[in-house]
Amino acid sequence: MMQDFKIALRSLLRTPGFAAAGVLTLAVAIGMATSVFTIVNALLLRPLPYAHADRLALLWTAERFGDSHGPSSFDDFADWTRNSRTLDAAALYSAFYKPILTGAGRPERLAALLVSHDYFNVMSVHPYLGRFFLPAEDRDGPDNVVVLSYPLWRERFHSDPQIVGQTILLNASAQTVVGVAPPDMPLLPPSLASEPAQIYRALGENYGPGSRDGHHLESIVRLRAGISIEQAQADLNVRSRDMERAHPAEDAHIAARIVTLRDDMTRNVRTGLIALQAAVLALMLIACANIANLLLAKSSARRREIAIRWALGAGTVRLARMLLAESLVLGLAGGAAGILLAWWGATALGSVAAHVLPDAGDVSLDLRVLAFSIALSLVAAILFGSAPILRLGRAAGDDGLRLGTRIAGDRRNRLRQLLAAGQIALALMLLLAAGLLGRSFLRLRSVNPGFESGGVITAVVDLPSARYAKPADVTRFFDRTLDGLRAIPGVKAAAMASVVPLNGDFDRTGYVIEGQTQLPGERISPDRYIVSPGYFQTLQIPLRQGRYFTARDDGPHPVVCVISETAARLWFPGESPVGKKIRAGQASGTFDDSPFREVVGVVADVAQYGLGLPATPQIYMPHAQFPSRYMTLLARTSGDAGPLAPAIRRTVLAADAEQPVFNVTPFDELVSNSIATRRLGLWLLAVFAFGALALASIGIYGVVSYSVTQRASEFGVRMALGATSADILRQAVGSTVPMIAAGLLVGLAGSFAVSRLMVGFLFGIGATDALTFASLPLFLAAVALLASYIPARRAAAVDPMTALKYE
Repeated sequence: MMQDFKIALRSLLRTPGFAAAGVLTLAVAIGMATSVFTIVNALLLRPLPYAHADRLALLWTAERFGDSHGPSSFDDFADWTRNSRTLDAAALYSAFYKPILTGAGRPERLAALLVSHDYFNVMSVHPYLGRFFLPAEDRDGPDNVVVLSYPLWRERFHSDPQIVGQTILLNASAQTVVGVAPPDMPLLPPSLASEPAQIYRALGENYGPGSRDGHHLESIVRLRAGISIEQAQADLNVRSRDMERAHPAEDAHIAARIVTLRDDMTRNVRTGLIALQAAVLALMLIACANIANLLLAKSSARRREIAIRWALGAGTVRLARMLLAESLVLGLAGGAAGILLAWWGATALGSVAAHVLPDAGDVSLDLRVLAFSIALSLVAAILFGSAPILRLGRAAGDDGLRLGTRIAGDRRNRLRQLLAAGQIALALMLLLAAGLLGRSFLRLRSVNPGFESGGVITAVVDLPSARYAKPADVTRFFDRTLDGLRAIPGVKAAAMASVVPLNGDFDRTGYVIEGQTQLPGERISPDRYIVSPGYFQTLQIPLRQGRYFTARDDGPHPVVCVISETAARLWFPGESPVGKKIRAGQASGTFDDSPFREVVGVVADVAQYGLGLPATPQIYMPHAQFPSRYMTLLARTSGDAGPLAPAIRRTVLAADAEQPVFNVTPFDELVSNSIATRRLGLWLLAVFAFGALALASIGIYGVVSYSVTQRASEFGVRMALGATSADILRQAVGSTVPMIAAGLLVGLAGSFAVSRLMVGFLFGIGATDALTFASLPLFLAAVALLASYIPARRAAAVDPMTALKYE
C-alpha cells in the first residue's frame, strides 16, 4: 500500500493541473460542509454544559387549541410535580425580572432570575457562600432574599467574604444576600433567558383565589435516572386529567407537555439545519461527480499504461488498489485544504449566525468536527474513485495495446456526460431554492411595516416602584426626560411607548365594547401600547381617522384611546369607530376598575411581531392617563441615529442620577433583526447555490475539453475536407446540448418537488413562482453553454495539419 501511495503521489505531481483542480474542488465542497457541520455539532451533538444534561427537560403548559409552549401557574406546576414518580427535581423560574442595583457604586441594571427553592437542586450545584432559598420563600413573605452570581460578587462586591447577611438595594428596595452561587454555575441557554443571570431572587409571589390562572412562570425539571421522556409525559397526562376534573373552570383547556432541553433549544432551527444538510449533500455530490469526471478522463488517457501493467501480471485487484490509492491521496489533500477553509468559514458563519442561533455557543472546529471532515474526505475519495475502477476491465484489455485503436466518442463519454448532467440538475435545484428565497426576501423587505424606522433610536427605562410609587412621580420623570431629549441638537421629535414594534416584546389586554355583548371565546385580545403624545408623529404612523393624542389627554380630562385599522374593521364593521367607547383591561386582565375610553382616532396597522405576519388589533392609551414605569424612549433625527446614544444616557441621568438606561438601539437594527433568520438562510443557500454553479461549470468545461481533445483528429479530417471553424464550433457545442437539456429537465422536476417543502419559508410568492422557474434555468443554460463554448472555440482554432500529423 505504501508503494501504491508513492505511485499515486508521483502521478498527481506529474499532472499538477489535474491535481490542483481536484484538490480545489474538494476543498470548496468539504470546507462548506465542515463549516455547516460546526453549527450542527454545536447545537445537536456537543454535550450541554449541565450535570445530568440528558435528564434535563422543560415543562410547558400546552393549550388544547393553541400554544404548546406556554408558561405555567404556580398551582398547576405544583399539581403536575407533587410526589412525581418520574421527576427527580422540578423548579420554576422567570427571566423577566431586571432590577436596578444602587447604593454600591454606579447604578446598574442586572439580568436576574426569579427562581423557586429547588432551582439549584435541578441544576445540581451547591452554594459557594451561604445558602440557597428555602421552600417557604417561594411564596410572598416578609423576607426579600437574593443569591449573587459569582461574577457579580467578585466584580461589584470585590469578593467580600462577609457579604452573606448584608443588604443591597434592588429597585430601591432592601434585599438580603443569603448566598453566592458557585463559579461554575450553569446558565440557562439564550433561548430561555436573554442574558446570563447576575443575581437570583426567591420567587416570593402572592398566591390567592384565581392564581391558578396566572400563567407566567417557566418550568425546568430533571428526570429520574432510567425514566424516558415518554414515561414522564404519560404520567403528566394522567395528572392533567385529574386536574381537569378537580378544576374544570381553570384547567379544562390545558395540559402539560414535557420536552428535553436539547430538543427545545433546537425546535426553531431543526428544519433549517435539515435544509442546510441537504444543500451540503447536493454540493458534495456535485464535487464527487466533478472529480469522477476528471479521473475518468485521466484513466482514459492512461489506457496504454494500465494495459501494459495488466500484460506484465498486475491483476484487477492490484490495479484497483493503485487507482484507489490515487483517489485517497487526492481526497485527503482536498480534505486538508477544506479543513483550512472551514476554520475560516466556521468563524465567519459563527459571527453571522450569532444573533439568529445564540444557543450554538462556541462554533469551532473540535475533534468531532475534524473527524467528520476526515471521514467525509475518505467517503468522497471512495465515491469518486469508484468510477475509473468500474471501467478498469475495459481499460486493461487488449484494446489498450493497439496503437491505432479508436473507441467511439459517444460510448467513451457517456458516463462523463451523465455525471455532468447530474451536476447541472443538482445545481439547478440549489439555484431555484435560493432564487425562491431571494424573491421571497425581497418581497418581505418591501413590506410596509406601518412606520418609518430610519433615523430613530430607542432606549429602555424601567423605573423602580419603590421610588416611583405614585403615578404623578412617573409622569413628571418622563416629562422631564422627553423635554431633555427634544433639546438635544439634531433631534427632530421624541416620544415613548411601553412596547415598540419588532423588538420581541408584546403586551396584550382584554377589552369590552360599550353596547356590544361578546362571549369570551369570541374576543381577539388586542396588543396594547401606552404612548406619549408625539409617538405617532415620531414613528410617522399614518392617521386614518380622527386625531392623534395631544398634551390635553392627561389625567384631568376624559380618558381616550386610539385604535388600529384592523381593530376598527373587526370591532366596528361598516361604521366609523371615532366616538365609540372601549373598556380595556388592566395588566391583570380584569375590567372592574377600567373606565370606558372614547376612541378619538384610527391609525395604520404596524407590524408588531414580524414583517409579513397578519395584522393584529391594536389599542393605544395616553401615558398620562395610564402611567407605566417601563417605557421605551424614541428620538428621531435627520441622519444617523447611532451617535445620539451618549446624549440619551446623559439626559436620563440628568432626570434621575440613579436611573440607568439600557438597550440603546437604532430602530433600523430592530427591523433588520426581525428578518435575520430569513436573511441567514438566504445567504447560506445562495453560497451553496453559486458554489454548485461554479463546480457544475467546471465539470461541463472538463467534459467538453476532454471530448474535443479526443476528437482532435476527427476535427482535423473534417477541416481538411472543407469544414469551417464555425462548423467545428457548432458541432462541438451542439454535442453538449442533449447533456445540458437532460440536466435541466431533471433539475426542474426535482425542484418542483423540493419547492413544495419550502412553502413555509416563502412570502408573497408561490412555490412554483413563474419568474424564478423561467429565468434561472435560462441563466444556468447560458452558463453551461459558455463553459462548453470556451474549449470548443479552442478546438475550432486548431490547424488541420497539426491535428493530423500523428495519424
